[in-house]
Amino acid sequence: MRRVASILLFILGGWILTSGIVVMWMDFTEAPEGGMKLLMIAIFVLFSLPFLLLGAWASPGKRWAELGLTLMITTGVGAAMALMTLTLFMDPSFTKLMPPDQPMPDIKFSPTAGATVSLLIGAAGWLLYRKPSRR
Repeated sequence: MRRVASILLFILGGWILTSGIVVMWMDFTEAPEGGMKLLMIAIFVLFSLPFLLLGAWASPGKRWAELGLTLMITTGVGAAMALMTLTLFMDPSFTKLMPPDQPMPDIKFSPTAGATVSLLIGAAGWLLYRKPSRR
């Protein structure tokens, strides 16, 4: 039962953190670049942190290695989802599917912020995964 609980908590926390990674890869022109992006990722991390830590606590196996693996998977899924979303918005045939009375959202690509956050979260996951276990 502990294994099921830890997996569910890891999935929930990873899903929230994946959403934050996707948002970091996108540049909404209404929001200022620097401080607002930092605040956005901080909010996503704060929301996902309790679920990830509870998942590590409930895990009957190598707790920190499983948390690290979750962070690495989250990073890969978040980056892939962001790139798929951006290719969708850049496709001219997709704009034809939009209702004529609604303008296309002005979403651009923010590779610096997205890659930085992805690398930091992925590196943290790698360090936790490679950390020697005391058990």
